[in-house]
Amino acid sequence: MQKLSTNFLDTQLPEKQAFAIEVPEDYPKLHTLSIVNGKRGGGKTVCTVNYLKKCRDEKLIDKIWVVTPTYHSNSEIWKICYLEEKDCQQPSITVLREIMAEMEEIKKEWDDYVSEMIIYKEFLKYMADPDHDISEDKLLLFFKEGYNAVPHMDRPNWRFAEEGEEPHPPRFAIVLDDCLNSDVMRKPTAGLVNFCIRHRHVCGGLGASVFMLTQSYCSRGGVDRAIRENTTHLYLFRICDQNQIKKIFEECDLPIEYEEFEEMLKIAHATPFNFLHIDFCPTDPLKKYRNGWNEFLVPASLAAEVQAGITE
Repeated sequence: MQKLSTNFLDTQLPEKQAFAIEVPEDYPKLHTLSIVNGKRGGGKTVCTVNYLKKCRDEKLIDKIWVVTPTYHSNSEIWKICYLEEKDCQQPSITVLREIMAEMEEIKKEWDDYVSEMIIYKEFLKYMADPDHDISEDKLLLFFKEGYNAVPHMDRPNWRFAEEGEEPHPPRFAIVLDDCLNSDVMRKPTAGLVNFCIRHRHVCGGLGASVFMLTQSYCSRGGVDRAIRENTTHLYLFRICDQNQIKKIFEECDLPIEYEEFEEMLKIAHATPFNFLHIDFCPTDPLKKYRNGWNEFLVPASLAAEVQAGITE
């Protein structure tokens, strides 16, 4: 094929992806839109809870809401990731709006904290140098904030930062578990599809990670196709429906042979309650598929593509 070169435009890429949370090596990217698929009792909730616990421990997620009608029967499991009952909601038509309202309240707390820290640091500078030139308005502001004639004020506190930690903007996660055919998934006015598509941009750009735990990947009343097409991570637990397995393979447009896909499922499901994890935006093209959390699987066709340098 003949090629004709031109110097019309060199595309400039941003140094950092928008709305991204910096994660350690081998973590899935955050924020995520994850679908966790498998039959009842297959391990979906336990898998998700343990991952969220790790994210909480690493300060990658600060606040979790769970939308589920079965919280009380699984309450001991949810306690693993420090979930409080008050953060569990029924899958009603208004639940996402209610959660968004809480997110906005927390965002306002963060904005207030940032403003208070600016004043606090300026106050410390002033106290260290009484001759520092400062306006009457600023002095009145100090008095208004309570910073008057106190040489060692307590610094403002941020609710998600323990002593000695560097505060960061709040990081949110929402889990929908056992919500098949519920109002939040079935009724368009609940706003689930719109929320999931723009999950990285909600709450003034703070964003939220979304985990959808479902027994059926594409059944009526289940996960909408628009959500499936925007999924960043897919967890596949054991299912027996071959038609659903083929549907998943075709819809995910995986760059491997179907036989390789079947082989990876066989390897992953040889261990009870285990899963095949598909990462649609891996930092390393060889780390697209996981056998559970602790092993990557590299199909021969993927290895060949990477070696040839043709993988995105």
